[in-house]
Amino acid sequence: MTTITTHPGIYVSEDTSLNFSVIGTATVIPAFLSNGGQKGIPAGAYHRFKSWAEVKAVIPDDHSDQYYYIALRFWFSQGGGTCYILDYDQLRKNDFPDDITLIVANGQTDHVTQYFDNFITGKQLFVLLDGPGTKIAADVDPSATMSKYPASPYAAAFYPWAMSDWATIPVAPSVVAVVAIALTDRTRGVWKAPANVVINGITPQYPVTDDLQGQFNQGKALNMIRTFPNVGTVVWGARTLDDSDNWRYIPVRRLFNMVERDIQKALNKLIFEPNSQPTWQRVKAAVNNYLHALWKQGALVGNKEEEAWFVEIGKGITMTEDDINQGKMIIKIGLAAVRPAEFIILQLSQDIAQ
Repeated sequence: MTTITTHPGIYVSEDTSLNFSVIGTATVIPAFLSNGGQKGIPAGAYHRFKSWAEVKAVIPDDHSDQYYYIALRFWFSQGGGTCYILDYDQLRKNDFPDDITLIVANGQTDHVTQYFDNFITGKQLFVLLDGPGTKIAADVDPSATMSKYPASPYAAAFYPWAMSDWATIPVAPSVVAVVAIALTDRTRGVWKAPANVVINGITPQYPVTDDLQGQFNQGKALNMIRTFPNVGTVVWGARTLDDSDNWRYIPVRRLFNMVERDIQKALNKLIFEPNSQPTWQRVKAAVNNYLHALWKQGALVGNKEEEAWFVEIGKGITMTEDDINQGKMIIKIGLAAVRPAEFIILQLSQDIAQ
């Protein structure tokens, strides 16, 4: 609206409407675990790096015999971006930067599995674990090998470890996996399986046969890293440690993690907004716009919008009168992930100050 001024000066026209939108955030910000006592690593709960130059400014000496150093060098050599080195003792305390999206065991799988629930509760994280460090025999019992891993859709395990010309110890398979995920997210999106992606500069420590992979491709699956003639080294498999229809595949769980994280971050801005119809309409419109963009990029299946997702919010729909009086705004979202192709329901709640 045009402001009519009768005196010279500065006039401010305030817009009291809620400017609400859902913005996509980074999907691959890994935290490589360390035990806090590895040679050369500075003291502190965590360290954030954006480039190899930043690493060398903090850690000038070569420590290619340390897992944390190998992870950082390999990550940045493959075009990786922002990442963290994280002391697993601090992770166990559930106190670490909230922009982290992936926990990379990096040789610390036993510690991760011991405190697994503390790591993932309420954080929309996905955890990459290491498979056995020794060669798996052809006649092994897969259930015995996988018994130490949690049956969870929020984690995946990879095998075998890999060798690199510049490292004196093997590269953890979880580190190879996060590189494959980063390359896939960058070129295709979080909804694409991080499989069949060529990873340069490494060779699997042990060969994997079709029979061995078949044994570990069910239940608590173990995703294999393999080398094929005329192709190269690839991550060959994208299964979580959950065998349910909804959460069997890494990209499905990570897609929902991303959606929940992005929408919840936006909802957090509403804490002082009225829990009423105008707010609900703005929220629904913003979430629909966000999901429409994902659908256009191929993240959701369906020839029409109503086949790909739905958003519900309102009194008598997702909230009771008592919910509203208690300041709870509840939104229900259904997404048709690429696989499986039926709706999976996501429900979010935001407390509103009354």
